[in-house]
Amino acid sequence: MCDEEYEARQYKLLNTAFEINLSMPSNDLIANAILHNINCNENQSKNNLSFIEHIELYIGRYVQQSELDYKKDNDFSGDPDCGCDYDCECSLNIFAMSAFKNIARNFVLYANDNDLVNELLERYVIEEKIRLLDCNLTEILRIILYRCLSYLAYDLGFYHISCKHHEVAILIYGGALTNVSFDEVSYMEAAASAIGKKAADNRWSKHNQTRPEKKKQYLEIMDQKNFTTFAETAEYIKQNIETDKTPSYDTIKRWLSEANKGDFS
Repeated sequence: MCDEEYEARQYKLLNTAFEINLSMPSNDLIANAILHNINCNENQSKNNLSFIEHIELYIGRYVQQSELDYKKDNDFSGDPDCGCDYDCECSLNIFAMSAFKNIARNFVLYANDNDLVNELLERYVIEEKIRLLDCNLTEILRIILYRCLSYLAYDLGFYHISCKHHEVAILIYGGALTNVSFDEVSYMEAAASAIGKKAADNRWSKHNQTRPEKKKQYLEIMDQKNFTTFAETAEYIKQNIETDKTPSYDTIKRWLSEANKGDFS
């Protein structure tokens, strides 16, 4: 097997493993944990799985429609200038996480309406409706929602976001097994904050690496142009060299002052 074939096979195996992981918890595990499938008769077990599959189709359509909405409003051109030395996801994660949070929040608000649950239970006889309503159907909706969102993020190439949403699905499922509630809103807020901090830290790291060079450059410009004040030099640099938002006029003036005192840190 040549190197190209080996790499292609390894890539395919890795993708397969990742997709299998995202499919967890599976529908039968959800049925056992929340719909008490182990205690059900054959007909009830079939209804349990068909009910979860029905929910999956419903939420899948909802998520796909939401995908069209946020893709229309974002061209993925944002660049946080993260400074990563590889093909990272920072420029995607910095705004995509917000879009995914909105999808989840809007669905949860919608799912709190009893009309949705009643709509999902329409196909069942009254006895089965009562049995299913005795279970925590909200947990199933939340698990399936975050599982669908993890698939969507994976398909779009947002792998970090995909993993985070899969983690939420697993944690909600684990809470159902142990009767422990899980606050996914706080969890995702922390995840979004961590993504923003990573991008900010990378920007600051890159900023710190270039600052000594910039200080030296600015001082040389001041000397070459025979400027007599830092303000005059900073104004020239902002108009002709550093025309982007950063570094600001005040930052350039401060760096000039520090460099003039021998501080090139």
